Amino acid sequence: MSPFLTNLIIPEFAAAMDESSLEADFLRHLATNYRNIYACALTIVGNPHDTNDVIQEACVVLWQKYDEFDGGDNFRKWVCTITFNVAKNFVRRRRRYSRTSLSDELLARVVQVRSAETELLELRREILRDCLQKLSQGDRSFLFDCYQESTSLVEFSRRQGKSVAAVYSKLKRLRQILARCVNRRLEAEEE
Repeated sequence: MSPFLTNLIIPEFAAAMDESSLEADFLRHLATNYRNIYACALTIVGNPHDTNDVIQEACVVLWQKYDEFDGGDNFRKWVCTITFNVAKNFVRRRRRYSRTSLSDELLARVVQVRSAETELLELRREILRDCLQKLSQGDRSFLFDCYQESTSLVEFSRRQGKSVAAVYSKLKRLRQILARCVNRRLEAEEE
C-alpha cells in the first residue's frame, strides 16, 4: 500500500486490508483518482484540514460501497459523487455550529463547475500529448530534458552548450507551436 494512502485511510481500515485482488483493485483506483477526490472535498469544505477528515470518511464509504461499483462505470465520477455527498453531510453538520454556509444547491453547482473544469483539463492534456507526438524527436527530447531537470535554465543551457537566450527562445517557439496545435484541436472538437 502506498504511504499516502496508509496515512489517508483510517488506521483500522488500512490494517484490515490484505493484498487480495479486490483490495488491490480498490487501492489502485483510489490512488489514480486521489487528486479528484481531494479537489472535490476541498471544493465543498473549503480548507485542507477539514478536507483530510472528509477524505478519510469518504474512503470508508467508498470501500463499503465498492462492491456496488460496476467496473464499466466511470470510477472518477462515482468517487466524486460519493465524496460530494460525504462532504455535503460534513458541511451540514458544521452548519449547525455556524451561521454561514452555502446551500446544498449552490454546493452542487460548485462541484458541477469544478467537474466540467477537470474534464476540460483532461481533454487538453490528451490533446497536448498528441501535439507533442507531432514534434520532431529532437524537439520532444529538448522539452522533456528541460522540464525534467531539477536544475535552473542557466545550468540546463550550459549542458546544452547554448546561451540562456537561445534556450528561452527555443522554449518559447515550442510552447507557441504546442499552444496553436492544442487550440486548433479544441476548436475542431467544438464544431
